[in-house]
Amino acid sequence: MTDHPRVTVLGAGSLGAVIARAFAAAGHPTTVWNRTPRRVERLVDEVPALRRAGSIPEAVANSDLVVLAVADAAAADAVLDAAGTTLGARIVVNFTSTTPAQTRALADRVGTRYLDGAAMSGTRLVGDPSGLFLYSGAAETFAEAEPTLGALGVAKAVGADPGAASLWDTALLGLNLGVLGAFYQAVAMIGGSARDVAEVATQYLPFATGLLGDHARQIDAKEYPNDDGSLAVYGAAVDHLIATAAGRGVATDLAVPFRTLITRAVEAGHADDGLASVTEVLR
Repeated sequence: MTDHPRVTVLGAGSLGAVIARAFAAAGHPTTVWNRTPRRVERLVDEVPALRRAGSIPEAVANSDLVVLAVADAAAADAVLDAAGTTLGARIVVNFTSTTPAQTRALADRVGTRYLDGAAMSGTRLVGDPSGLFLYSGAAETFAEAEPTLGALGVAKAVGADPGAASLWDTALLGLNLGVLGAFYQAVAMIGGSARDVAEVATQYLPFATGLLGDHARQIDAKEYPNDDGSLAVYGAAVDHLIATAAGRGVATDLAVPFRTLITRAVEAGHADDGLASVTEVLR
């Protein structure tokens, strides 16, 4: 016997499978259902501790907490339809990729026992203590589910609005893509071994990420000192980046939009302000 809450994972795709594995590894009795039974059969063969269910009501009935990890909002709706009254007062945690509006619609169906979840480390760190997961929904529901959700990684609440986790997920995707895009550009410009560029970039990034807290304080205070350079200085530096890339036959698609943003901020009166002042023209 175990005192670990029982978990059901509805969906055994790339994310659902690793979530089920993580719950089982943490000692939670875990039931898995998938629209394609063969996928569940393979998963259970690999992780014998998992229990397969032949239907959604059967899967839900064997749980205290239900996880949705299906293809899209329409699939999540269909799963909730099939679950019907079997859900009862169980907590439902949705990891399906949805927009904030779609998430709120799902939450309206479930009620205050709904949490939206975002796996911020993708599938790589599910079950790892360093993996980050964001959740939104009623604070009481999150507090109840948090000990169980800890099996997946760090559980962080980002607001009572059910759509908040989806919003954070999408916004931070932009941050991630910005970093990766800049890395790809650096590799193309420097040439040679991408591994060498990655090694130096990894040493450089702590400086870049260290700016986030300082710039956040500036943005909140709406005060933008130019200690690290004014927008006029940064504009010239980005011009240099664009010219150097073009001179080496590298596309400037990433740098030109940022130069345009700096120009807009200068035209709005921020020429002597620091870089974080571009936030004012993004809003």
